[in-house]
Amino acid sequence: MAAISPPGPASTVSLLPPWTRRRVLLLAVTVVFVGLCLWGLRRVDLSLFALIDGWPQTQNLLERMWPPFIPSEDFSPIWRATLDTFFMAYAGTAIGLFVAIPLALASARNVMPWAPVRAVARAIIVFTRAVPALVFAIVFVRIYGIGVLPGVLAIGIHSVGMLGKLLGDAAEGIDPGPRDGIVSTGAGPMQDLMTGVWRQMVPSAIAVTLYRLEIDFRGATLLGFVGAGGIGLVLRGYQGNLRYQEMLGVTLLIVVLVVCMEAMSALTRRALLGDAEPSEGRLMSLFRGRATTAHNLQVAPSITAPWDPPRRRLAIAGAGSVVLLGLSFTIPDISIRELFASVGEMPSTFWKLVPKDMTWFTDAVVGDLIETIAIGFAATFLALLVAIPFAFMAASNVAPGRWVYRCARMFLLLVRAVPELVVAVIFVAAIGLGPATGTLALAIGMFGFITKLFADSIEEIRQGPRDGVFATGATRTQEIGTSVVPQVLPALLGNALYVLDVSLRSSTVLGIVGAGGIGFLLNNAARTLKFEVVGGIVLSIFVIVYAIELIASWVRRQVI
Repeated sequence: MAAISPPGPASTVSLLPPWTRRRVLLLAVTVVFVGLCLWGLRRVDLSLFALIDGWPQTQNLLERMWPPFIPSEDFSPIWRATLDTFFMAYAGTAIGLFVAIPLALASARNVMPWAPVRAVARAIIVFTRAVPALVFAIVFVRIYGIGVLPGVLAIGIHSVGMLGKLLGDAAEGIDPGPRDGIVSTGAGPMQDLMTGVWRQMVPSAIAVTLYRLEIDFRGATLLGFVGAGGIGLVLRGYQGNLRYQEMLGVTLLIVVLVVCMEAMSALTRRALLGDAEPSEGRLMSLFRGRATTAHNLQVAPSITAPWDPPRRRLAIAGAGSVVLLGLSFTIPDISIRELFASVGEMPSTFWKLVPKDMTWFTDAVVGDLIETIAIGFAATFLALLVAIPFAFMAASNVAPGRWVYRCARMFLLLVRAVPELVVAVIFVAAIGLGPATGTLALAIGMFGFITKLFADSIEEIRQGPRDGVFATGATRTQEIGTSVVPQVLPALLGNALYVLDVSLRSSTVLGIVGAGGIGFLLNNAARTLKFEVVGGIVLSIFVIVYAIELIASWVRRQVI
């Protein structure tokens, strides 16, 4: 009887998870992150009462903006500006890819054996990612003047950061087996690089480039605010003349174009990559050819890959890309002669950006930098509050219904399609200047971005633990809390840290339209030709973003 009697209090087994090092770090990071976010909210002085007090002005602005309207006499210049925006994004992405490929290979540990070369390549990639495209556009407008060419160069340089990082990660993640086989045949370093490394990277390069083209198209719509051409020039003109109906009409046109762009990109990815993972699948068969069994060698001795439908689609896509690249340098009237004629001015212009002393480091710069950091943390926190519950409706495996999932995904696409700077302009006109305005605008933009990341992470969880919890008779709420949340929590933290990085970079440009932060001071310094101040601010932004990235990388390694 003693053997089967219930255990006493002394033998009670705790069902709580142990306090491991990983769990302690996770809790500490969460506490520090929430604390900094609350500090950011207090620093920008954002409160619910301010939003309520500003509602009459917001309502008045919405009434002035509705209905959206585009004058018939503006159709032709708007259509021309739209084409310029697309081809500006396309040419910039192509330039970024051309520069990013060698940098990515040089930064990969399994490709480049020399550590100094890897360090330099990674520093260039981080710098181009840390400095916003709008900052590069300001510099190139000073060199080439108002037009599309500064926008192309700004997008191209900024694209190097993301493309270089993701392609570098793809290079480090390749299968070493094919490389060993190629080297064993006596192949040289270049043959190993092209056949053993690049061939495995091609699917990832296609997927990443198409995704980057979507981002660059959205970003290209804003560069006109600093004179870098495209439809942003039209928006700036409407904003300056307080023509809000026309401004809303162009904004809705941008949203429709971005949605069409993402749909076309998704169809292109599906046509080229199918449903396979980037590292394997049908696309790889285009470069490997079919299996060469003994029977095949007798019937078809050729080692050339057959022109099957996937290879034909790839050839058509490649030819179309070349045609679009040619149109990108002809339709927007980009002068190659002008590009090379002013190349000689670049060294002297960039040298002017190098601060010779610390006179630029004034109290105003310090205050605006702190305000920029506060905007980034506060906007991330507000976006997280809404994004976490909304992500469960946008994930196909946990959504309450199929129609809920589709509506949530479409809503996220529409939110992501609206540029943050356009939202900031609307909020500035509605509730006035200041960091609170920038925080709200950035939070809306980050909501669409971070919710998509969270929903994708939820869709990638394992089904086994969920089935086990359901087998115990748990409710849907209990199942989500005990099987879904624990699986997705590390990914949520990693994505939140990444979005904080993006928020800090984006918050640096909102000040250009008076939405707080360092952007206003940066734009004024560029307009008044105070190059050392511009260079000092850019260097400060780089240091802040790079420090945040190092901290986030360390946290991901320790916790995730």
